[in-house]
Amino acid sequence: MSAPPGPRRRHLLALAGLALGGSAPPGGARAAAPPDILRRVRDQGVVRIGVWLDAPPWGGFDADGRPDGSEVAIARLLARDMGLRLRLVRLKAGERMEALLEDRCDVLAAALPMAPPQIGRVAFTMPHGRVNTVFAAPSGLRLESMGDLVGRRVAMSAGTVAAEMAHAQLPPGAIALFTPGTPQTVEALLMGEADVAVTYDWQLRDLRLARPDLDILPQLPLHSWSYGLATQLGQPDLQRFLNIFLYLRGVDGTLADIHARYFASPLPEGLRFR
Repeated sequence: MSAPPGPRRRHLLALAGLALGGSAPPGGARAAAPPDILRRVRDQGVVRIGVWLDAPPWGGFDADGRPDGSEVAIARLLARDMGLRLRLVRLKAGERMEALLEDRCDVLAAALPMAPPQIGRVAFTMPHGRVNTVFAAPSGLRLESMGDLVGRRVAMSAGTVAAEMAHAQLPPGAIALFTPGTPQTVEALLMGEADVAVTYDWQLRDLRLARPDLDILPQLPLHSWSYGLATQLGQPDLQRFLNIFLYLRGVDGTLADIHARYFASPLPEGLRFR
């Protein structure tokens, strides 16, 4: 039997009730707008959260084949704090935003970057994570500028913002190799199928810890961006609830614990809640 909700969870549910009770215009009239998703999920008793399960540690599978990862953990925590059943909606990298716009999920917890073209098409909460992407290669391959990528095979994960940015910056003569996911991108480099990999700084750190014999280094910076939960536009009550959820779970240390569990590092300084 599950334990009764603690004070903080009851507080979140009460805030949801206040938001719903106070959001309608005077006289009960409601301006033309998208469906009230917060009200809908509470009425249905289930929240559909889109997750990206091809990108550990944000999303993947544990040893028993169950969805796992930092964003999956946040999705489960959110559903619990809402007092709702959770339905995880598995999404590919390239369909994350479209799934939200097509109402196939209520919330995205899928490491969607707060960057164009997402900004203006979906609504983001406060950020709860940050991504730093780099061009990585063996130390013997000295990369000092983008021009050094000419003639090189550059592996990148298809459908991701990192791949879009990297592909746009490749000089003529560089060869783009698209892989199904982030693990396969690094694997292509390790197997000699690629000369350079577009990857994440934490991924290289973990690789060096696990395989100190490998001499693969971040050689050229690509981009850095934050990510947060995302919803359809026109959902002020849902956005308010999600921001309160993130703030309270940040203040009580839960988000820091999740980040430490999956990334083996503290939250970046700018994302620490006080």
